[in-house]
Amino acid sequence: MTITFMAQEQKNTFLKTLLRTLISLALLVGSMAFALKDVKNLDELWGAFQKANYWWVLATIPVMLLSHYLRALRWITMMKPIQSGIHAMNAFSGVMIGYMMNNLTPRGGELARPFILSRRENVRFSTAIATILVERVIDILSLSVFVLITFYYLHGKIAQVFPQVNGQALVKALVLPLVGFMTFIVLLITTNIGEWLLRITVKRFSEAWYLKLHNYLEAFINGFSIFKSPGLYWRVVLETVAIWVLYLVPMYLTFLAFGFDKSYNFGWFDANVLLTMTTIGITIGATPGAWGFYHYFAQVTLAQFYGIPSELAVAFAFVAHGVGYFLNIIVGGLFFMREHAKGISWRSVSHADEVVATEPKAST
Repeated sequence: MTITFMAQEQKNTFLKTLLRTLISLALLVGSMAFALKDVKNLDELWGAFQKANYWWVLATIPVMLLSHYLRALRWITMMKPIQSGIHAMNAFSGVMIGYMMNNLTPRGGELARPFILSRRENVRFSTAIATILVERVIDILSLSVFVLITFYYLHGKIAQVFPQVNGQALVKALVLPLVGFMTFIVLLITTNIGEWLLRITVKRFSEAWYLKLHNYLEAFINGFSIFKSPGLYWRVVLETVAIWVLYLVPMYLTFLAFGFDKSYNFGWFDANVLLTMTTIGITIGATPGAWGFYHYFAQVTLAQFYGIPSELAVAFAFVAHGVGYFLNIIVGGLFFMREHAKGISWRSVSHADEVVATEPKAST
């Protein structure tokens, strides 16, 4: 009986993984075909790759790694009200493995990151997940600032080039969910609404499940403790600004690699424009590593905003996206080997959502 159940569970896991992979591949093929539809001359595309100065591209690598390390440090800052003394290398390991997973499966790293940290540090898995949600709020706020700046100066051009991207609709799509989420979190932290919902929905049916979910709820709410620590706000803001500045630098260095600074007089504001538009593509991208979505937004922005030939724009997109993509996979893979030496398996990381019940008992 047990063997049959395990075999059925393995079969279901395999089918879910296969279905997820097929959907990802279909989205990947479709989005890449859409991104490459304006490329007419493959020789010019290849020539653009050959003419690029890859020394500038290599110079982006340490900057990208530094931005990821700063993201890990900001994560530690957000964890300080919950637990101090988190090792930076453990947080950095979670960040890089999370990026690697995102590049292999759509959003696959969102649970891998807190899973790694919960196994390395004495932190509840559900608490770590809450800190990731806090990080997403900060990222959306940051992106909203970049979007507002870009739309303020280029709203007419954006409406012309991206008629499907309505400025007001985009702001609503960013702001309204954020406001709704923040309202829910405030209610969750300051009231007993979570406890009340569990009592009227779960407790009447199962006391055991009520106690288990109540335990998770407390750990989850604990993950938002940064909101109760105004003294740390300035540090989070400074780290967030530093992260976004370090995102701008690789974009500008890639401009230099393709000679856009001389041929098209590109500067830092243009790096901000392209970073903003490609980040929108990454945010809505449903493919592993936002393949296709990034390239489409980069190609359309460069070609229709600045009049750059589609072949050159696509070559730029492949290089700018590819260096970060493979860097994250390589470094994330190295960190995974480090975690594997501690007994963390590939299946446990890739199926983190199925092992929540095995999280550590302690939360602080």
